[in-house]
Amino acid sequence: MLAYIKGTLEAKMKGFVVIDVGGLGYKVFMSDVGMDKLGKIGDKVKVHTYYQVREDDVSIFGFNTSEELIMFELMISVSGIGAKTALAMLAVIEPSKFALAVISEDVNTLTRNPRNWT
Repeated sequence: MLAYIKGTLEAKMKGFVVIDVGGLGYKVFMSDVGMDKLGKIGDKVKVHTYYQVREDDVSIFGFNTSEELIMFELMISVSGIGAKTALAMLAVIEPSKFALAVISEDVNTLTRNPRNWT
């Protein structure tokens, strides 16, 4: 539904940013790593988005690149991996490294401590 949001970075909070687009503030959940890459308050930003509608919640998840978004969508398609878990995983491993580990069936990379993935 929303491919991306482009506007002014208004706030960085724990776990999300607020992006102003024409006077409307969008709350976009992002990893801390992703938020650090956005820039500073007042900067013009573009965030690729995943719009999630659930029975009890509507959320927007944001990513710096379309590759991160694609990897996020693949991750949440796996049974047992939710949006928050996938977002946390993307914070510690680059999409290309994760994809390579999956394709090459590199169990050691996929099962080691996430802090060592970067």
